[in-house]
Amino acid sequence: MSRVGRHPVRRGAAAALCVLVAVAGLAAAEAGGPDVAAAAAKFRQPTCAKEKAKVRKTTGQKRRAATAKHKQCMANLAVYQEVADSHLVGSRTDGVTIDTIYCANGKWQDDVGRGGAVGTQGWRVVDARMARDGRGFTATVEAKIPGGRHVQAVVKDGDRWQVGYEWNGEAHNAGDVERSDASSACATL
Repeated sequence: MSRVGRHPVRRGAAAALCVLVAVAGLAAAEAGGPDVAAAAAKFRQPTCAKEKAKVRKTTGQKRRAATAKHKQCMANLAVYQEVADSHLVGSRTDGVTIDTIYCANGKWQDDVGRGGAVGTQGWRVVDARMARDGRGFTATVEAKIPGGRHVQAVVKDGDRWQVGYEWNGEAHNAGDVERSDASSACATL
C-alpha cells in the first residue's frame, strides 16, 4: 500500500493547494501579471557600464571583442544624446514625409502634425557609426510599436540632418530634415 493512499487528508490538502495556486495564477494574469510586464518592457539606451566592466575583466581576444562592443555602445550613447529631445521635420528622397519627435524621457511620436500616436515604450539608437572628424554620424533609431518596430535611419553631417529608412544597417532614401528642440513638446507627451 502506498503512503499517499493511507493519508486521504494530505491528498485533499494537496489538491486544494493546487487549485488555489491555479486560481492565483489566473488572477495575476488578468491583473497584468509577469507575462504582461515582460511584454511591456521598455527600450532603454544602455549606459555602457556593463561593457566597460567586461573590458576590465577580460584579456586577449575576448578583451578585443569586449572593447569593440564597448566602443559601439559609446557611439550609440553619443548619438542618443544628440537625438534626444529632437523634432525632425522634412521628407525622405522617396517623398515620405518625416515628422517625428524623440524625447529624452523615452517617449516618441511619429506623424506629429497629424496627431500620430505617442510611443511610450522607449526608443534607442543602434548601429551608430561616427564620422572620423566627430561632426557627424549615421545611426538607426528603433522603438516598439504594436506588432513590430518603428525604425528610422538618422544621418548628421555637420549641421545637416537627414532621415531615411534602414535596410541591412545602411541608410536609404535619406532626405533633408530640420531639427528643432522638442523639450517643451516632450514635457507634454
